[in-house]
Order: sequence, then C-alpha cells, then structure tokens
Amino acid sequence: MLYLLCPIAAVVFMAFAQSWAKSYALILQQGATPNCRSLYRAAQKALTNPRDWWRIPHWPHSYWHRGCAVFLVGITVFFSTFYLAIAVQRVMYDHTSWGVGLWYGGLTAVLLFLVWCDLYTRLLPDAVTIPLIVLPWLIQVWFTVTLTTSNTAWWLAVALYVGYRCCMPFIQKPPIGAGDIKLYLGLWAISPQLHAGFLLILIAAVACWFIQACWQQRCLPRGACAFGPYLCLAYSVINVWESGLHVGFAPYGF
Repeated sequence: MLYLLCPIAAVVFMAFAQSWAKSYALILQQGATPNCRSLYRAAQKALTNPRDWWRIPHWPHSYWHRGCAVFLVGITVFFSTFYLAIAVQRVMYDHTSWGVGLWYGGLTAVLLFLVWCDLYTRLLPDAVTIPLIVLPWLIQVWFTVTLTTSNTAWWLAVALYVGYRCCMPFIQKPPIGAGDIKLYLGLWAISPQLHAGFLLILIAAVACWFIQACWQQRCLPRGACAFGPYLCLAYSVINVWESGLHVGFAPYGF
C-alpha cells in the first residue's frame, strides 16, 4: 500500500522543487547573491505559496515541444518514484535506520531542485552540490549505518576537482561550468563503483544529445544547454539499472 503513495509523493516533490527553483530564480533576478540565504528565502517562499507549485512559467506552445516536455516530466516522476520506493523498502521492510529513508527523500528533493534550478537559472548552487559529498558520511556517523562508497572514487573525484580549480585561470572558455563539475564529481564520489564516473559522463552526454536533437528537430543540435539535469538523469539511470540486476548497488552506498 505504501508503494502506491510513492508516485503521488514524487509528483508533490517535483511540484515543490519547481516552485523552489522558480522562487530562487526570481530572487536572483532582483540582485540577490546566490548563497545559502537566498536558497532559504526561496524555499520559505515556495512553502508558503503551495498554489504556485503547479504553475510552470515557460510552458512550450507547439505540440511537438509540449509532447517532449510531458515525456521528460514523466521520466522525472518515474525516477523520483523509484527513489521514494527505495526509502520505503529500506525503512519498512529491511528495517534500516529511518535516517536512511530520510536521506532518500532528501535526495529526491535535492536532485529535482537541481534539475529545475539549472533550467531556470543556469546555476547549480554550491550550497546544494557540495553537501552531496559530505552528508552521506555524516549520516553514517549519526545513524550508524554501513557505507559501501568506494574510497578510491571519493579521493579521485576530490583530486580531479582540485585540479580543475587550479587549471581554471588558464582556460579561457571552459566547455563545462564549475557547477556541473561539482555536481558530476559529487555524484561520482559517493557511487559504490569506481567506473560510475565514466558511465555518468557517457549517459549524460548521450541523453543531452538525444533530448536536444529531439527538441530542436535536428541531428546536430546547436547552442548551449543546461547539463545538470542530464547528470542527474544519468545517475538515476545507473541506479535503476544496477538495482534491477540485483548486484548490490544502492545510491550513496546504503
């Protein structure tokens, strides 16, 4: 019975994340600094205006683009339902600490917010991407759960990020933004498999080309696009695929 509530909860989570990102974009347009305070103000504004959750400001006009948008929203709801179902499974049936279930619910909200935030503002806030690396380790300490995250992947991701920051002054036009780099390394650092970093960038790149090609109706799409949503999609695809194969893979190693 609880599993039937997961799709409803996924839709509510997505609506709230969309409203949160929209409020955050409006606050930034008013000249605010993109920091934790702006994120808190945006979240507070979204929570106090639940009617605004279901209003998408830039809905496409053509039938083709509307169909693509509905398809992408359906994919988002599916993966969100998957994460919430994992939370129910871990807490109710596997008798894992409730902190793990709380983490999966928070993970769903965070990934959804990053998707909408990158679409609205072309920004991925450090206050959201950096804690992706830190929070799983804190949950391990607070709730005494087992963490199977690869230490090699974590240290390698941190080393790559430090190297990227050191090379930034020498790169005039970086092919990918700093926020995308932090999100990519954050998702890789807490993946149990070391090779997940390669799969993340591969799936994200293929998904980006396919969706942009369908949206622009051309084989070679042009222009820049938000890459954060495709990284979140790639991470979700890896988790669904590995979990379906029953190889012991779990998001964030729980």
